[in-house]
Parts: sequence; structure tokens; C-alpha cells
Amino acid sequence: MNQIHAMRVFVRVADTESFRRAAQQLDVSNALVTRAIAMLEAHLRTRLINRTTRNLSLTEAGTRYLEGCRALLEELDHLESTVTHTEGEPSGTLRVVASSALSLLTLTPLIDGFRKLFPRVNVRLTLAERHVDLVEDGYDVGIVTAFMVSSTALIERPVGTSALVPIATPAFVAEHGMPSGPTDLQTLPSVGLPNDIRSQTWHFRHRLGTAEQVTLAPVYSVNNGLMVRLATLKGMGFSILPEGIVRADLKEGTLVRLLDDYSIDDPDMKVSIVYPGRQYLPAKTRYFIDYALDYLSKEFAASSSRPDDVVRQPLPQQMMPLQTAMRASATAN
Repeated sequence: MNQIHAMRVFVRVADTESFRRAAQQLDVSNALVTRAIAMLEAHLRTRLINRTTRNLSLTEAGTRYLEGCRALLEELDHLESTVTHTEGEPSGTLRVVASSALSLLTLTPLIDGFRKLFPRVNVRLTLAERHVDLVEDGYDVGIVTAFMVSSTALIERPVGTSALVPIATPAFVAEHGMPSGPTDLQTLPSVGLPNDIRSQTWHFRHRLGTAEQVTLAPVYSVNNGLMVRLATLKGMGFSILPEGIVRADLKEGTLVRLLDDYSIDDPDMKVSIVYPGRQYLPAKTRYFIDYALDYLSKEFAASSSRPDDVVRQPLPQQMMPLQTAMRASATAN
């Protein structure tokens, strides 16, 4: 085994904090990983990693050596990419994890456009609505909302914010009435994500600046935003979803927006492209990051400039505000 390869193994062990996970991601045996680290320590005549039965940590020398390895390997990979760029193109499988807060109408053309430029790259997309560990889970790139990642070792490139909208079917509003304020939502059946994925406390802000907080108790919860959309379309309740998921439904009128005068404050809906920037990035990953940054930044900019009538449809006259409906019901009784 040459020293360059052993350095790559050492970097992967440091990033994953595990000999076993490093071996899995590099598709080599545990024994080979152990030999690579032993070779480096023998060559340097110093211990790089402190190992116990439960965990491992870098020594002071290992920390310094890791920084140098990363810099050297990135320079080497960049040099090789520059030399070979004219003779080949990116290839292999690119593993991408994306938030289901992003519409498939956004992700599908993004990936299609990328593959038209780089047809030798196969993209394996996983949709998630949970915390992900890019390194441990083996992903090359993440297109995620803020609550999905927390590692400071990742490079984060913001592309926009996914606006949240409360929505329901016209039939649901006709039956229950149109809420006139956020507190009215607490009297209506709702569907949403489980509490272990995201809080059901929502912060509404009126266009005139007043703020209001409400906590919902969904009658049905499911761990996927697309399934929440389907349940909403079935009339099981209203929901609060990223506008991108339901944009087409709002435009077609199969769903209507509630509380037009309110927006929802949620910093967790900031969408970013994240990747393990401290480790070697192959050409397929670098090209995808550049393409996705350009595509998604334009998509979010276009979305924020769309006129309101795309997502705010006029309601039938029979859909009276909820408070009016409740007063009418009380009078009738």
C-alpha cells in the first residue's frame, strides 16, 4: 500500500471516527484499514490515533497530520482533475439526500439537467425528513433544510428559504369554515409530521407585524411531507407545508391557502447544499454542487418573485370565515 492511499484511509477514519465505517465507505476490509494506519504510524514513528474498545480519538500529532493530509490530497486531486479533464468526464454513482420539503417538480428537472451534461454520472436520490449524517450514511451531497443537519464539519451553501403555507381542500373549508386567525386553527383537524421530526408549535406573523404562536395536535401524522400532502388532498385535515410541494395544487384549485394575511416564521426551512468539504471531493460531486447551486438559487429567486395569485386562489362565496360560521351555528341552536 502506498502512502497516498494510506493517507486517504486515515482521513476517512478521522471523518467517520470508526475503522469499520471507513472500511465500508472505502469498500475495503477492516484489516486493510488497520494496516494502513499502522503503516503511517510506523513511517512517522508516532501514534496518530488513540484507540479503545468503544471509541477512537486523534492524538495531537494526528490532528496536525490530518490537516496536512486534507490539504495535500485536495491539491493532488485538483491537479489530477485538471490534467485529465480534457480526456474524460465525471462518472460513477452520486448519492444525494434531499428534503421532501423540496418539490419533486424541482428535484426532477435539476437531476435531469445535470445528467444531460454528465450522462456517465448515475444519481441515487433519497428523500428524507429527518436528521441525516452525510458521512456516516454515505451521502456525497445533501440538499436539506436547517434542522436536518447539525455537523460543523460540513460546508453549507444556502440557496433559499422554503416558505410554509397553511392549506386545505375547498371541501374542507366549505365544511369547517375559513379561519380568520391562527388561533382558529386549533379548533380544526390537522395532519402533519410527527413531533420527533418537527415541532407542532407555529409562529405566525400578520402582514401588519403582529405575531401569534399556536400549537397544533394533528389527528394524523406521518414522517413524510409528500404523504402529508396526500392526506390533506383526501380532506383528512388542513396542513402546513412548504409552498413548493403544493404550488401546483394551489394553482389548480385542488387546495386553497388559509390565512392569506399571515406568514410563518421558521428558520428551519432555510434550504442549503451541504457536503463534507474537508475531505476529498471527486469531480462528479464538485460539478453537481456547482450545477445545483446555480439551478436552485434561480428557482428560489423565481419562486419569491411569483405573483400572489399563483398560490392565493379566490374562494367560493359559501366558504365563510370560521368565526362567522361558528356564530351562525350558535344562533341557529
